[in-house]
Amino acid sequence: MQQWLAVSPLPVTKQNAQQRLALSQGISSGQLDVSWPENSSKRALVNNRASFMGYKGQGKLLVELATAQTLTLNINGKAFTLTPDANLGQHLVFDISQYTRNGLNQLALLNLKPLGAKVRLVLPYPELQAGTPEQAGFSSAVLDELDQLINREVAQGFPGAVLLIAKNGKVIKETAYGFASRFDSSGNMLTQPEKMRTDTLFDLASNTKMYATNYAIMHLVSQGLLDINLPVQQYITEYVGDGREQRLVSDLLYHNAGYPPEVHFHRPDNRHGEQFYSLDRNRSMQLVATKVPFERARGGKAVYSDIDYMLLGLLIERITGKTQDDYLEHTLYQPMGLRSTVFNPLRKGIPAQRIAATELDGNSRGGRVIFPADTCGVIRGNVHDEKAHYAFDGVAGHAGLFSTARETASLAMLALQGGYALTPVFSSEVLQQFVRPSVSDHTVGLGWRTATGGDLNWHFGPYASAYAFGHTGWTGTATLIDPYYGLIVVLLTNKKHSPVLAEGENGYYFAGDRFETGMYGSIMSKIYEAMQ
Repeated sequence: MQQWLAVSPLPVTKQNAQQRLALSQGISSGQLDVSWPENSSKRALVNNRASFMGYKGQGKLLVELATAQTLTLNINGKAFTLTPDANLGQHLVFDISQYTRNGLNQLALLNLKPLGAKVRLVLPYPELQAGTPEQAGFSSAVLDELDQLINREVAQGFPGAVLLIAKNGKVIKETAYGFASRFDSSGNMLTQPEKMRTDTLFDLASNTKMYATNYAIMHLVSQGLLDINLPVQQYITEYVGDGREQRLVSDLLYHNAGYPPEVHFHRPDNRHGEQFYSLDRNRSMQLVATKVPFERARGGKAVYSDIDYMLLGLLIERITGKTQDDYLEHTLYQPMGLRSTVFNPLRKGIPAQRIAATELDGNSRGGRVIFPADTCGVIRGNVHDEKAHYAFDGVAGHAGLFSTARETASLAMLALQGGYALTPVFSSEVLQQFVRPSVSDHTVGLGWRTATGGDLNWHFGPYASAYAFGHTGWTGTATLIDPYYGLIVVLLTNKKHSPVLAEGENGYYFAGDRFETGMYGSIMSKIYEAMQ
């Protein structure tokens, strides 16, 4: 046993000091926070029992003794008695790693002395820990084949990547490949390319939709501050006219509100007209809220749209009264101890050398696309998405978040368990609601892409379970979360940091898009094959 408040599971920050204060004041924390004994049920074997999410060989139990002198607990059928030393104080940490198992665990209070005593038990959410392939049942030989595949493609011209694999709470692989910066703005190889590192930050592109916007929405729903079955107009009052009053928040999450895939606010010659040209964030938000026309009726199959998530970003700001980056960084990322998960990283003190470069010459596609706002040169540290960068000042609901593979994996853990360490984020009910496939389109949940039916094997690979979900990002990022296997895969690449090549009479493509590493599915397939 140890002193609870002296050895918080979270890094020592102002926010985490507040967490420890919350614990000491009795505010609910962790995934399980109970005061026993309780007799709410007439059924004796229902009282003083609970389940919790855990992993074999991991886990801590926080105990607030109050007047208890001895307590006997049972975890997964194994009973043990605690007789704490009174000199340690009231708040203690007990290592339960020898009793835990992968998945749901059982906890029961068998005895408590003296008569009339009460005890408070808090179970933190699991955190990522270091592990080995063998511990998680992976074949190191097959993982070596995966390394050979990616390294071979780097030798052939693929820019770079970081791959992280976690199973049952243990990181069993975290590998950097290639280069964070490899080409100059003309597509020529640098004389001194910069090596990729495992702590390199990447532009997550549309993975922002999940690990920023969706998480904020799920958190607000869990807090009772948002009902996704209400009209958007309930939260954005100016969202009226042309059928907007009938659009529900859930329509935006399901990508079936009827919006076009995007509007090029950053271009004066956009196809919607000069009135939609905006390089001012507030004006862009108002255009999204009041002017963007629908292209189809609401409902039916998902039609992927950035507009949906721009509106959700605005909705978050209206409910919280904060900009989306400020809300997420202070409410979620920093309390989790994440220091490299930010919008506009260059403004947050993160040097460009820590960030993977993306397109070579601005957003010009090798000189084929020209618009006045484009600053040209290799993009590094500014969000690649033109709309997010130029029309929304780097902070939008659809793009703008940067992170490392390790911190993205920590965020992915939330989608398996609803919280991290002592930080509850969303309820299990909300989690299940959001990852469940839509009845009108089984390839999507509420925002999430799903592996159900195999339609998205190009992303998830052919072996993912029907319960798997995740997302991709245009810059070259893919995440996979498979609850059936307790598996998290984070594949971050800078595949757009590659020459733009002609194809056909007017077409072109990024060289990085044609490599297996940049197409995701084969990498995911090999990872599943490595599981024994």
